[in-house]
Amino acid sequence: MSKLILLLGNGFTIDLISKLGKSEVINTKNLFCKGDLVEWPDGQGKKGFLSYKNCRNLWNLGARPHMNERDAQEMIEDIISCANTLTRTMLDLSESENIYRSAYYELIAYLKHLFIMYNDLVLDSELMSEKINEWGWYRLINGANNSDLIDEINIITYNYDIFLERVLKLHNIGFNIVGLTDNDEKIKIFKPHGSISFCHQNSGEKSSYSIRKDPDMYEAKLTNFIVRYDKLDENYYIDAMIPPSGDSSRMTFQWAKEIRDEIETMVNHMTSEDKMVISGLSYWHVDRREIDDILVNTPKNVEISMVNPNPPKSLEAVISSIFDNYVLFSDSSSIGGLYE
Repeated sequence: MSKLILLLGNGFTIDLISKLGKSEVINTKNLFCKGDLVEWPDGQGKKGFLSYKNCRNLWNLGARPHMNERDAQEMIEDIISCANTLTRTMLDLSESENIYRSAYYELIAYLKHLFIMYNDLVLDSELMSEKINEWGWYRLINGANNSDLIDEINIITYNYDIFLERVLKLHNIGFNIVGLTDNDEKIKIFKPHGSISFCHQNSGEKSSYSIRKDPDMYEAKLTNFIVRYDKLDENYYIDAMIPPSGDSSRMTFQWAKEIRDEIETMVNHMTSEDKMVISGLSYWHVDRREIDDILVNTPKNVEISMVNPNPPKSLEAVISSIFDNYVLFSDSSSIGGLYE
């Protein structure tokens, strides 16, 4: 018996959206390009979340719906790098003294509601369509779930969206969100960067919504959250999300540490009989330490695959230098029946 470990980044979501033919309306590469369409969540239904009015610090740093993908990525990386540094130095700066820290909290709030908007654009009927039945990732997970040769499926996903969870639920495939739900299921999902489904137990009136910019307002334990798949845009007191290219180990959020600890325990119990499939990781310099911690503690003779049409050269160099049994697939159609 062996375990199957999936290590998933944004490329997993991109692949799903492409399969559904919705890449024009859902863009998870350029995270600012749809910012003017995101509603400010005070119940009035007004669009323009990404604006000078609502995200002044992001706007002053240059965030615009019309900016190109590379500039958007570089801006996010700059914001995260500064936030990481400020966390390590423990500098006590007011909002007016540091635009990057304020932009960091605006980014968390904006991304949450961007992905809530994206979630609403995908109907349940689309996730139950024949396109999904033919999708390589669905076939891989469903096949492994039904296989007597795989006794556990551990999915580490850095994605905020809940498309994976919705697909599983709609196809009656049980799963457990580690740290938040306590189901005895074969599939266990770890979300170390948080999720739009992590909803704080306390919420306020939607009409009083504002972006909280005090670090203390982001500290909570996992027990302070519940998993929801509806009412995602309520005015929850704390958003459990770490922006892309962020390293959850550099931020002090207790909920993130608890999930990291669960991942560490799981990885430390891996054996040479286990399998790992990696897909869609950026491996930028600000987030690679988190990935490296998993890779260096994985047994060196496991069967490891990566699904990526354009894999990061540095990530592929690391994997091929550590693991002997490494295979690269250019797209998910090749992995459908891999572990049935």
